Amino acid sequence: MRRLFTRRAAPDLGREGTDLPFHEGDLLGPEVDEGPALRPYAATFPAQAPPIPGTPDAASVTEGAFHRAVEQERRGRRLDAIMALRQLLADDPAHGEGRIRLAHLLDTTGDPDGALDLLSEGLGLQPGNRRLREERGAHLCRHGRHAEAEADLLEALDPRAPTATTTLYLGLSLLRRGRHAEAVPYLERAAAIAPADGLAFLHLGEARFQAGDFAGALAALQTAARLSPSDPRPFALAGRLLDRLGRTDEAMEMHRQARLAGRA
Repeated sequence: MRRLFTRRAAPDLGREGTDLPFHEGDLLGPEVDEGPALRPYAATFPAQAPPIPGTPDAASVTEGAFHRAVEQERRGRRLDAIMALRQLLADDPAHGEGRIRLAHLLDTTGDPDGALDLLSEGLGLQPGNRRLREERGAHLCRHGRHAEAEADLLEALDPRAPTATTTLYLGLSLLRRGRHAEAVPYLERAAAIAPADGLAFLHLGEARFQAGDFAGALAALQTAARLSPSDPRPFALAGRLLDRLGRTDEAMEMHRQARLAGRA
C-alpha cells in the first residue's frame, strides 16, 4: 500500500533547515517507520502525566473488593464471598478484617481448621494485631480449646478499652475450666459493654450460679430470657436454679418456657 507524506504534525515541516529526507507529496517507504516517532511538541508536556482526578488508589480498590464480598455474604452467596475474600487476601495479605470475615465464613461452612489456620497465618504476619488475636481466642473457645483460648484472649485484652468479645470469651473459657469466681468479673464487664447481648447474660447467670450467687444468677438469667426469648437455655437454667431454691411452681413455669422456646 503506497503512502504519501502530508503536512499534519507541525507547521514548519519541510522548511529549510529541517533534517527530513522527504518532502510533502513524496512516496513513503518502509524506512520511515524505522525512526523515532515525530513529536514536535513533546518538550511542552511533562515526562509523566499527572494522575487523572478521581482515579482509585490501591487501598480504595481493596476496600471496594472487601465491601463487595460482604454484600455477597449478606445476600447468602457465601461461596462467592469466600472466593472473593481469598482473592482479596492474595492481593493484600495484611487485610485483617478480610481475614477475620473469611475465617467466620469458613467456620460456619464446616471448615473450622481452615479458619484457625487463616487466623494463625494472619498473626504470623501481624503478631501485634489485637483483633486477630481476639478472634483466634474466641474461635478456640467456641471449639472447646479453653486453655489456648485463655492465653490468646489475655494477650488481646486491652485494660484501657476491653471489648465485649474479649471479655465474654475470656470469662467463658474460665467458666468452662471450673474457675467460676474468676469468670464472673469478665462476664459482668461483657454484659456492661453489650447490654443487648443475651449470650453475655446467659453465661453471667451460669457463672454466678456456679459461684453460689443465686439471686444475682437469677437476675442475669431473667435478662437473658428477655433478650433471647427463642433460646431455651436461660429458661432451663433458671428452672434448675429455682428448683435448688425450692420455688417449685416458678421452676415448673421456667421449664415449660424452655420447652416452648425450643420449639420456636
